[in-house]
Order: sequence, then C-alpha cells, then structure tokens
Amino acid sequence: MFEYDREAMQYGVTALENRFLLDYLPAAKGDYIKVYLWSLFACAYKSPDYSLDEMSQDLFIPVPEIEAALRYWERRGLVTRLSDNPPQYRFYSPSQRAQGTSEANVDTEYVHFAEAVYAAFGDRRKVVPSEISLAWEWVQDLGLPPETVLMLLHHCMAERGSHFSFKAAEKLAVSMKEAGVGTPEDAESFLQHKQTVHEGVRKVLSRMGKRRLPSDDELELYEKWIADWEFEPQAILDACKNMTSGDPSFKYLDKILESLQNRSGARTSEQVNKQMEQEQARKDLAQEVFTRLGVRLSGPAAMMEYNALLDIQPHAVLLLAAEYCRRNSRSLEDMHWLLERWKSKGYTTEESVREYLEKRRGLEMLLREVFDACGHRGNPTIADTMLYQKWHGWGYSQEMICAAAEQARNAEGGKIPYLDKVLETWHAAGITDLSQVQARKTPEKRKTVSEQQYTQRQYTEEELLAVSDDLIEEARKYRGKSGMESGAGSV
Repeated sequence: MFEYDREAMQYGVTALENRFLLDYLPAAKGDYIKVYLWSLFACAYKSPDYSLDEMSQDLFIPVPEIEAALRYWERRGLVTRLSDNPPQYRFYSPSQRAQGTSEANVDTEYVHFAEAVYAAFGDRRKVVPSEISLAWEWVQDLGLPPETVLMLLHHCMAERGSHFSFKAAEKLAVSMKEAGVGTPEDAESFLQHKQTVHEGVRKVLSRMGKRRLPSDDELELYEKWIADWEFEPQAILDACKNMTSGDPSFKYLDKILESLQNRSGARTSEQVNKQMEQEQARKDLAQEVFTRLGVRLSGPAAMMEYNALLDIQPHAVLLLAAEYCRRNSRSLEDMHWLLERWKSKGYTTEESVREYLEKRRGLEMLLREVFDACGHRGNPTIADTMLYQKWHGWGYSQEMICAAAEQARNAEGGKIPYLDKVLETWHAAGITDLSQVQARKTPEKRKTVSEQQYTQRQYTEEELLAVSDDLIEEARKYRGKSGMESGAGSV
C-alpha cells in the first residue's frame, strides 16, 4: 500500500549500527561486508522480489559468493534464511543479537568448531573469524567432517608452521574431498601420505643444498614421482647425483626421472643406481673415443654421435679408428666412412683391425725406406701408398723401387713425383732388373729432365683409403725377409 519513490532512494539513508562496526566488521571479508550492507539497503528500498541474480549484477559478485556471505552472517546470528525457493532472508540488528532478543538461530556447531580452532592454535597465532569461516566452508561446502578439517589444520601447522595461509590450505581440503576422505581414519591415512611427500621434498631440497620450505609446485612434482611414476623415495634422492651441471632444481630432477622411467623403467633405488652407473660407463666410453680422436664433444650430442658409431662397429674398433683418423688428420665424418669401409672389408673385430693396421704399418715402413733413398722428408700419405701400389703392380720389387729412388735424390722439385716418372719410364722401356738399369745411360746432373714433366693423378677419397690387401700382405712378407718385422710399432 506504501512504497518509496525510486528517486528518493538516492537521497535516503541506510542505518548501520556502530555495534556492527565494532563487533562484526573487523573479522569479515570485504565482499561479505558488501553483501551485508547492500542487503540492508535492499530491505529498505528494493522490491520483495529482488533476487540474488540481480544482486550479483549490482555488486559484480558471483551468486555462489553472495550465498557464502549470507551463510556467514547466518552463523554470526544476524540473518535467518526463511525459505529456499525462492530464497528469502530476514535481517536482525546487532543490538538484538547482543541482547539475545533476535529470533536468529546461532549455529552451535559452528561455535564449537570455532572454539576448537582457537584451542588448536592457542598462543601460537591469533586466528581471525574470517579464517574460521573459511575453514567452516570446507565442512559445509566440501562435506568434510569437522574433525577432519581440524586434523588438516594440525597437519598444516606441523608442515608449514602456525602462520600458514588458510587459503593455501584450502587446496589440500579440496584434494581430500576429491580423494573421497570421509572419516578421521581416511583423513589420517591421507595426511600421513602428504606428510611423507613433504618430508621427501625436504630431503631433496637438503640434497640440493637449499634450506627453505617446499613450494606447492615442488610438492606436486614429488607427488607425481611417487604416486604416478612409482619411484621409491630413496631412488629419487639417488637420482639427484645426475644433476651435475647448472643450478639443481626440481624441474631438472623431473627431467632426469622422466628419462630414467622412459628408458629403463627403473623405480627402486637399486634399479636407479644400476641404470645411472651403466649410463655413466657409456658416457666414459664415448669420451674415451672422442679424446683419442682429438675432438671436444660432450652431453647429448656426444652420446648421439657415439651411438651412431656403435651402430657401425664395436667400441674396441672405434678406438682404433679414432687413433688412425687422428694420426692421419681425419675428421669425425671421415671416421664414420672409415668404419663403414672396414666393415665392408670384413674387419669388424679388434683383432682383425689390428692385423690390418699392422700390415699397413709395414707398408709405411717400406715407404720410409724409399723416402730415405730419394731424400724425401715427411710421413707417408695415403696418396704415397697408392703410388706404391701402382709400382708394385708393374712388378717392381722394393729393391728396384729404392734404386729408382736413388735417381730422384738430386731432383729439383717433388722427389716422389720424379720417382714415379722414372718408374713409369722404366716400365714403358721394359726394364725389369737392376742390370738393365745399370746399362741405361743417364745424365749425371740436370736441372730439368723429362721425368719431371708429368701430370699428377687426382685420387678420390675412396681410392686413397682403399689400399689393396694383397699389397699389404706383400709388404708384410718383405718385412719378414729383410728382418724388419721386429721393428714394427703398435697401432
């Protein structure tokens, strides 16, 4: 029958007792206060049909948060819920509540819960009503028994200290709900597991040399390691030994454990240690190869290269190939090719490769004898070996080749190309023994001779490395005849 003019609301006043400011405002959340004040305003000026959805639009607060605020004021005895559909509320003044003349029902369960929380913290921390209200929501909204929530609070105090954040503890309450914790026994088991996780994280942090409380992210990672990946706590500590570079961190350790479980399925401390020992031994083998080759390579790149080499030949052969390539100034790429070459020739064991290289060493010694005869300085190259193979193919013995080398001693320019031209001339003339050489008249000294006018052959990489096994065997026999066998060095 009576109503306020809509514009009159702008000039009116909403009464708020000082008792509310003194007794209720300090402990309440900001949004809860906004809901209370707006509700008083709505009692005086809004339509009886004013809904929570409309209030949500006016205050920019979600409906569930408004409902939580109204439940809070119910527990404080300032509001009574009259009906659920549609929701209707009756407000009482703080003075009525203080004098006990309001009809609002005080939530005795909440009162007992609050007293238990105060007792749990004692003098260690002053708990404010808003924190107790938040914890009570875990009872009301999540369905956790009050005893379970109190156990949760005791757990947080033990793990994080008495001044932990109730908001952070809410994550744990939600986890308990999701885990189906319904009884104190369930809560004890659940929290015991969480304590194990917390202690495990503290030990990992200590192993890393870090003295601080665990972060939520670190707790979640450790939970994954022991629950999802099923690592033993000691296995996780043992895996810390693999953090050998940079700043140790949980993300670093997470990658190590992920790699362990993906490669070998190791879970126990014994399995993890065995796997790490095997991997370290393999790294040591890889470094042995690259050190002998004379290249710097480490980390994942080194292991990738080493594994690729192992796909061709065994480790012992890799060492011999690395020594050979370094001695001949060959690269890692050449080493791949050389291993494939040896494999195609059937040299796939340390013994067969050593025998092959020993024969090559004998051939090199024959070439050094030729070098001494012609006065050439330097080490035999693969190109020199190819020339020797050609001379041998023409039927010339070591004695004949050295005789030709004597003629190249005084040559100006390249002595080996000169020697090659001399032997080519002999071969064209049909000279096959030393008597024919002695009967052949040659000028004693000349600056330019026909033997120096030659065209060098350009050998391919494959030709330079593909030395005839027959030639190597012949060199070995010659060395035996000339008493050189005992002077051969090892590879």
